[in-house]
Amino acid sequence: MMAASMADGVTVLSNVAKEPEVVDLARFLNDSGACVRGAGSDKILIQGKYKLHGSEFSASPDRIEAGTFMLAAAITRSRISLSPVIPSHLSCLIDKLTTAGCKIMQCNPDTLEVSAIPENVHENLRGFDVKTSPFPGFPTDFQPQTMALLTTCSGSSILEESVFEKRMGHARELQKLGAKIRVCGSTALVFGRENGRYTIFRHGILDVYIFLNLDLMVLIPLNSFGSALHGSQVSAADLRGGVSLVLAGLAADGTTEISGIAHIDRGYENIEAKLQLLGADIKRSIAMAYLL
Repeated sequence: MMAASMADGVTVLSNVAKEPEVVDLARFLNDSGACVRGAGSDKILIQGKYKLHGSEFSASPDRIEAGTFMLAAAITRSRISLSPVIPSHLSCLIDKLTTAGCKIMQCNPDTLEVSAIPENVHENLRGFDVKTSPFPGFPTDFQPQTMALLTTCSGSSILEESVFEKRMGHARELQKLGAKIRVCGSTALVFGRENGRYTIFRHGILDVYIFLNLDLMVLIPLNSFGSALHGSQVSAADLRGGVSLVLAGLAADGTTEISGIAHIDRGYENIEAKLQLLGADIKRSIAMAYLL
């Protein structure tokens, strides 16, 4: 899209992604003098221009970060408010969490409240089946975090990855925490639990954006609500798989230590500070390798 905006003639992009981020980029290019049409559909037409100009542009809120914190509320059986968000970008996740038993309320056009507090849901969250697909389907970037949540829900759930191949590596790390998961190709069978007690994190507003130091390692001493997960040493091999381990650590008994968090930092700014605002006992520690 960017190259075609200054290329000679008309460029046609077919079978393109429809994600909101594509629409955002098209809006920015158009605000800068480009001629991009069709963003949000499967075909984009771009009329090349001789030059572009500067513009002021506000990017949409990160829907994957927002959804990750919604899943954090669910896995800890807590209540949080998130702002700013665009609820329509999160409709698939809202539907699944509602099916599980979470209470989700849109307080105003850009604020969501997610509650999984036991006295509000009246029972343990229920497992559900998921199949990832391109937008507006269930995002593949929620798949690992959802797998972590399903290990704490009642019953068994089926999670199918249809967007990317070999995106189940986080299952092995979750198993180190005690999760019961069986993977066959791009499909996982997740066994949840039936009973447990819950720890409630305090209510908070998430709206913090700070850059992280990539040379540190996370240590997470956490309270638990009696799930089958237990603390262990695990490693983040990719961005979303890594943050799924953070969510699992929030629900695990004891202390969870996560290495390889540079992957997580690529997609989440100052994630531990935001979780601390919600009451999590989480901190960064300089890895021993950097002290030698």
